[in-house]
Formats: sequence, C-alpha cells, structure tokens
Amino acid sequence: MTIKNQKTIEFVNTCGCLVDEEKLKEAVLWYAKKPVMAKKKIFMHGKYPAVAIGKEKIHVHRLLMMYKEGRKLDYTEYVHHIDENKKNANYENLQIVYQRDHQSFHNKGKVFTEQHRERISMANRRRRGVRHRKRRVIPNEELLAMVGKGMSINSIAKHFGVDWSTIKSRLNDNLDIQEASNG
Repeated sequence: MTIKNQKTIEFVNTCGCLVDEEKLKEAVLWYAKKPVMAKKKIFMHGKYPAVAIGKEKIHVHRLLMMYKEGRKLDYTEYVHHIDENKKNANYENLQIVYQRDHQSFHNKGKVFTEQHRERISMANRRRRGVRHRKRRVIPNEELLAMVGKGMSINSIAKHFGVDWSTIKSRLNDNLDIQEASNG
C-alpha cells in the first residue's frame, strides 16, 4: 500500500515500552523519509522493543539515538540502557558506547571463576559473524614512492598482498591528509 499523505502516527504499545511517543513519532518520520502507516505497533523483537518501518524492524532505543545524533549508528556503537531496563527507551536512560566498552558496564563488580572464563573463551571462538582482521601495515612513504615511479594500483596491491581497493583507499586517505595540511 502506497501512502501519499502522512497522517498522525498513533502507537499501540503491546510490550510496555517506556518511551516519549512524540520523540518516537519524529524519529520514525526522520528514518522513513516518506509517509508511513498511521498505526504503529511497538512490539518485542528479540529482547528489545521495536517498531516496523517499511519492511525493516528497528529497535526503539537505537532509532531514538540515531534520531538524536542525526545519523545511522555504526555496528560498533551500542546503545546502553543506564538503568539496565531494556524496556526503558527514554533519552536520559540511553547512551552510546563502543562495543569494546559495553560489556564492561554489565560485568562491573562481577567475579568470574576460571571455568566460567574458559566457557566464555570457547563461545567466542565458536561465534560466527563479523571477523575482525588486522589492518595491513602499508608504509605511506613506500606507497607514495611506488606511485611516483608510475606503478599501477594492481601491481602495488600484489606487492603488499592486498586487494586493489585497499591501495585505492589508502591513496585517498593520503590525499585527504595532504589537503588538510595544505589548507
């Protein structure tokens, strides 16, 4: 169904989410960038309250923080509930933390046995998903010298054992740095 005119959004809160509905309405319209259905349901999606925008289900706390920041959040940015109540999505209860810091909030003061640490370690080894690779060290001087000699991006990539797109992005990074220092 195509909606041409935006009607006032009304929420049906089926999960007991604590949220400022006016801010949530603004966030939904900001995220959608086009008219959406007037009746929106706040429901549990996994362990957190969510709303559907088009065909996408998005957690309420992430949507509100994206709206507040005016940008989409990176996958390494987590929205932490300060009071640890997953249903409390009020602004003053939310803060953005990085992935590496988020777990420390929840584990602060806890003492793990050696057996528990081993289980965590095993679970992390078995976990699928994003694989973090080490960033290749490509010395800028050597890279710029090769470009200065007229070597192609593909031959430079073969020399360093990386994809051509890596070399291209490093060259773009170097140009940005040079422009910033000259400007």
